[in-house]
Amino acid sequence: MNNHSTMPAAEAFKLLSINNKITAIDVRSEGEHQKGHFENTVNMPILSDAHRHDVGLTYKNEGSEAAKVLGHELVSGEYKERMIRQWCESIKSHPQQLAFIFCWRGGLRSRLAQDWIYQQGLDVFRVDSGYKGLRHEALKVLENPVPFVILSGMTGSGKTRLIHKLRHFVDLEGLANHRGSAFGAHFGTSQPQQGTFENKLAQSLYHVADNTVLEDESLNIGRCHLPDSFYARMVPAPMVMIETPVRIRALEIFKEYIQTPVAGGMPLHELENSFANNVDRIRNKLGGLECDNIKNLLNQSFQFDALNEDCTDAYLDWIERLLTHYYDKLYSHSLSLKSRKTLYKGSWQDCLDFLTHLHHE
Repeated sequence: MNNHSTMPAAEAFKLLSINNKITAIDVRSEGEHQKGHFENTVNMPILSDAHRHDVGLTYKNEGSEAAKVLGHELVSGEYKERMIRQWCESIKSHPQQLAFIFCWRGGLRSRLAQDWIYQQGLDVFRVDSGYKGLRHEALKVLENPVPFVILSGMTGSGKTRLIHKLRHFVDLEGLANHRGSAFGAHFGTSQPQQGTFENKLAQSLYHVADNTVLEDESLNIGRCHLPDSFYARMVPAPMVMIETPVRIRALEIFKEYIQTPVAGGMPLHELENSFANNVDRIRNKLGGLECDNIKNLLNQSFQFDALNEDCTDAYLDWIERLLTHYYDKLYSHSLSLKSRKTLYKGSWQDCLDFLTHLHHE
């Protein structure tokens, strides 16, 4: 390998999608990385956000040559040595794997980094067309018309739990870090930026087989928006529907949304405030009277220990009411707008058996 060896973006995207031990160094700034990045890459900027701001200002006021000179001045001395040391340590951490590096377009920044790494006696490929090339590959995968099977079922049916027991699935809610409802945010964590969400989805879809199972979702999962063409293929896809009594679904929700956070140290009053606020957010759809009824039951339930099994029914009462008066109606309406063929309907276990058999055919 020489110090200007390049790797096609298609090959780099493939490696990122199938290998989490790869060394893939993103030398774009922190801000660029934050707006959109790929799983299995590490951000080690050659120019920080502050550096890029100064270089951009110089370019605007004094021209490209002056900007280039400033760029070299900023990336020198101790800062340069530290960057090179970090890049080299990252490459050495997976000595059996190919290493590659990229910037925005595969131009000056990644070429400089590649030269400096080569001078340390290490080989690294530069991704042709950089992040833009990788992004182009991701968008191509999102257009791939692979056939899906949609796992449907009313809220609390255990859809996410079921798909994780299958061989071929994509967890859209997991990628979006959101459970797809007014109550779906994960406490203490944030959702990825839209570009990152789309990149993660493309990487997950890279090796999907026919009949890959997706959980039924609306177009938006929290603030993450499913790509329009991808969602358009989900709408008519055949479905398998879990049928579960409402009380059992309420129990599933109680365990996931209340017991698990409480067991993890979430203060009960914070959880109560969060739920009360979320109920208020759907007041117009619930109706004022029903909203107040649910909030009263909610308030009473949180006087009890959520981890004490004798207190469970107090929580289930308002959860069940919320399901029947809001979520079930919403889900039924959403389902009525989609002309889907039903492959199978049954209990959670029967649906798991059916989909497992489908994957073995």
